[in-house]
Amino acid sequence: MNGKKDTRAAVNSPECEPAENGRSAQAKAKTKRRVRTALMSAVIALSASAIAALSVALYYSETRNATQESYIRSMEAVYSRSYYDLLDSANDLDLRLAKLRAASTAEAQRDLLYGVWQTATSASASLAAFEGGTEGIMKANKFLGQVGDYARCLAEEMGDGEPLTAEEAETLGKMRDVAAAFKKALSDTRDAMMSGKVFTGENGLIDGFASSFDEFAEPSFEYPQMIYDGPFSDALEDRDCKALDGLDDIDKALGAELLADYIPEARDIAFYDRTEGDIVTLNYTFAVDGGSGFAQLSERGGLLVACNVDYAVAATEVGYPQHCAAALRFAANAGYDDMRVVWCSLSQGTVYVNLAPVEDGVVLYPDLVKVKVDEKRGAVTGLDAAHYVFNHTERALPAPTLTAGEAAAKVVLPTVSGAELCLIPLEETREVLAYEFECESGGTYYVYIDAMTGEEADILYVIDSEQGRVTA
Repeated sequence: MNGKKDTRAAVNSPECEPAENGRSAQAKAKTKRRVRTALMSAVIALSASAIAALSVALYYSETRNATQESYIRSMEAVYSRSYYDLLDSANDLDLRLAKLRAASTAEAQRDLLYGVWQTATSASASLAAFEGGTEGIMKANKFLGQVGDYARCLAEEMGDGEPLTAEEAETLGKMRDVAAAFKKALSDTRDAMMSGKVFTGENGLIDGFASSFDEFAEPSFEYPQMIYDGPFSDALEDRDCKALDGLDDIDKALGAELLADYIPEARDIAFYDRTEGDIVTLNYTFAVDGGSGFAQLSERGGLLVACNVDYAVAATEVGYPQHCAAALRFAANAGYDDMRVVWCSLSQGTVYVNLAPVEDGVVLYPDLVKVKVDEKRGAVTGLDAAHYVFNHTERALPAPTLTAGEAAAKVVLPTVSGAELCLIPLEETREVLAYEFECESGGTYYVYIDAMTGEEADILYVIDSEQGRVTA
């Protein structure tokens, strides 16, 4: 019994207090560590939240900026596409109104009038992308609606076969003057875009574009139209190369020999590569005195399809007759015989000569060969015979049922040349025997009268542009 009392006494004795105090200190230390850990966890959690919030903010900021940049890019694409569509429509509208001067039959006039309506509608849709501020643009768009509606009404009223009256033709002539002003208003923007400027952003083109139509808002404004061109320079091209039918394939060695014959001044001829396309070609580089060149020969048959020569130095200037003669010699040496010059135009130091073969006195426009001649040297610098390769074949040409005099009586404009019998391409798949008449009336026209039916087969208008004289 006394032992137990002694044990209890020992437990409660002062000698045991240091151990108790040690355990208490350890507990406090653990508590402090837990508090510090909790505080650090809270700080870390708050920091993580702040970082997350900042990341979210940065994400949305970047997303907003990316969205804004995407929007700007989209708007620039819309403006650019609308502008170029508008420019095409303006050119087409001017040309169709110009051709109406030369159209004499109700059928030809009706087709052109429907074309005016469709083109004006397309132009109006493109111009609408720029609306929203200026009275000039709104007035210009109003004009497009008016000329389109007027042309459509006239076309619908011509169902009885009666051609345009003199008053209607005069009104359309005034509308053409407005259409020419409309086309001119687009030119400054085109020049700026060519120099690299864009519509959107600071100092963008959009304001200048809108102000270019200010003339249309003036009270005094009265409302009531490539390198190779010439008649049928965009002739129909069947995807089958008719001129290559029955010919054997050549290899690159034979091609080099043929090229040396085609271009006698060519030296250091080297095979470059082979091109797969509508016309499979073997391609070569070569040197000439003072420059270099590039040529394509058809793999089948070895015809000279295209070439380009770059001379580093210029010689003395010569006249157009020499340029045409040089083009004819070059073409004949390349195997294109019995050709006639059908178009000649100067642009930026180059004379463009279009040649067409002649068969039984008929000029074959679908088979054009186009030649470039340096204006000063008088040397050929390029050839394009793709039309010939696609279209040239033996044809059974019909005898015309109309005489030249009967065809001339169908032309309403003053003619400046006699009738020329020719084969012309129409509707991308058709060839028509026609009489060609060059006419002058406020511009140069080429009028084509179907030699079998007497109908107007086509009308081309000559434009004097920065690229030289072109037809459309």
